[in-house]
Amino acid sequence: MPEAEAKPYRLSLGGGLEPFRGEIEYVCDVLDAWYPMRRDANAKTVLHYGPGGPGEAIRIPARLFPRAVDAGADGLRLDASAYEAIARDLLPPARTEDTGAPAYDAIGLIFLMLTRIEERCPHEPDRYGRFPFEASFAARFGLGNAPLADRAAEHLAAAILGRRPPPRRTSFSVMLTHDVDRLRAYHRWHEPLRHAAGDLIRRGRPARALSRLHDGYASGEPLRSMRDLMGLAERHGLVSRFYAMGPSDNAMDSPYAATMAGTLRQALHEIRDRGHIVGFHPGFGTANDPGRWMAQKSGLEAVLGDRVTEGRQHVLGYDAAATPDIWDDAGMALDATLAYPERTHFRAGTCRAFPSFSLRHRRKLALRQVCTSVMDFALLGHRYRSLTRNQAMDEALRAAEVCRRFDGTLVVLYHTGRPSHPGTAEFFDEFLAAVA
Repeated sequence: MPEAEAKPYRLSLGGGLEPFRGEIEYVCDVLDAWYPMRRDANAKTVLHYGPGGPGEAIRIPARLFPRAVDAGADGLRLDASAYEAIARDLLPPARTEDTGAPAYDAIGLIFLMLTRIEERCPHEPDRYGRFPFEASFAARFGLGNAPLADRAAEHLAAAILGRRPPPRRTSFSVMLTHDVDRLRAYHRWHEPLRHAAGDLIRRGRPARALSRLHDGYASGEPLRSMRDLMGLAERHGLVSRFYAMGPSDNAMDSPYAATMAGTLRQALHEIRDRGHIVGFHPGFGTANDPGRWMAQKSGLEAVLGDRVTEGRQHVLGYDAAATPDIWDDAGMALDATLAYPERTHFRAGTCRAFPSFSLRHRRKLALRQVCTSVMDFALLGHRYRSLTRNQAMDEALRAAEVCRRFDGTLVVLYHTGRPSHPGTAEFFDEFLAAVA
């Protein structure tokens, strides 16, 4: 829709909220990107946040701001005790049938979910230092995989536009991604030989030793699985996005960008030649370390001979106060890190792409983010859960339905290399046939 046809509205703030105007304007920017609306200082329609407001305004109660958000030297974070007191006031109703003003803090809920400021509240990290699903707002109130920011945005847009459901600027799409956690079937060349020797000498399993040597040195990796994945994407009219690591000596990463640079270059060039996309997979511990992050990116770009502008953090490592700034400072366009490894879920409460926000510097960033909701290891292989194939398919299709309902982007993660679970290739072929 041309911008001139978008419905104008103006933002009005109640007492005590002016210090947080930038944060509230950020939420409005998101609404304006998702729906045919635009802010105009002279508009008759008024969106008012907080107490008071013009007589005919759409009034939204303010609960998150200013009471539960602290602005300090390191930017914004939640005040834990105040947040405890107001958290229930952020809960949206399961359904809103009319186009009246939401009776809950829809603006605060959107900010809470998109910026991940809740991750700056005290919590017990998991064994990889990640924010766990159990500590999230959604889990706390038993809301499962509900897209809370999408629901709140829909309520606000319906009130401003006077239509239920409100028209949207976004459209449904499928984004197929592949993290390249290892290039061949091993991280270092001697690993298959060492493990095969153990199979033969210690465990007395010669057949297993031969199988391990074949998988390690004669499997055709990396091109075999990469070509299979490109073929999968092409059959379903999609583009594959391969996110590769840069040089790293961390034991949690694979060193292939340094030790197998020629093989990596050949694979990445073939990916691009076939019309697919190469991105960046920053290593473990880089989510809050801009120096190591940038060194790895530069190393990957040296191998590729070109820039990379999108990707996902390895092991889904994420620091809400640092990671978006690191990516934005490096000129990255899209980050698909936000996900819970143990859930099919929308970690930021939305299935739509959205602009990042710097909690440290209190400003909107050029970087866009998307939630990765359907992941191979979260569904199959018993790494995090023991789902049957039918259970996994039902869960993945429910995520796709959420994306269709809100005209969002269904982001799928299917790793390169030999799948750890039999039937993974067939599962994703069937799933993509149903959704793409």
